[in-house]
Amino acid sequence: LFQFGNELAVAVYGIINRIMMFANFPVLGITQGFLPIAGYNYGARKWSRVREIIRYSIRSGTIIAVALFAGIMFFARPLVNLFTTDPELLGRTPPALMLTFLALPLITVQLVGAAYFQAIGKAMPALLLTLTKQGFFLIPFVLILPRIFGLNGVWYAFPLADLLAAAVTVIYLRIEMKGTLDKYLLEETKAEMAEAEAL
Repeated sequence: LFQFGNELAVAVYGIINRIMMFANFPVLGITQGFLPIAGYNYGARKWSRVREIIRYSIRSGTIIAVALFAGIMFFARPLVNLFTTDPELLGRTPPALMLTFLALPLITVQLVGAAYFQAIGKAMPALLLTLTKQGFFLIPFVLILPRIFGLNGVWYAFPLADLLAAAVTVIYLRIEMKGTLDKYLLEETKAEMAEAEAL
């Protein structure tokens, strides 16, 4: 930030970071609630319920994230005004805030995906998905994009990292669902049919 901006850019990032923490809280809450429920149902071999929980959590979190996204887009300046009254910061922070939060609706996919693998005891995919945004995408983008777009490149790095992290998470979840959950669901359906026939 110092290289492509100045002390003002650091202050802008500080405000954005605080708003980002608050914006993530509701989705993190859903993720924390999702973890034990998904783990319990997976352990109980209730596969259809596991799939339902994943979909419900992603859907609920995305609705909340979209509402937060809309609020940030429409009320960026009043939000920034809660943290500063400095005219320069009030001029520069709202556009940077809107750029940074462009992919906010996608964060639920990343968080629920990582939480799912943690809940079922698959540590490696959980760790990889947790590190995907920050380690694999955000840091390289923050180093590369400002050389092309200047200070705006720092703000572009956040939605791009979110987009790619969400894409990687979707791929992992699809592989897991098709490879493991679908097989278990078939077994569950056969068992239910056998029980029905026995009755």
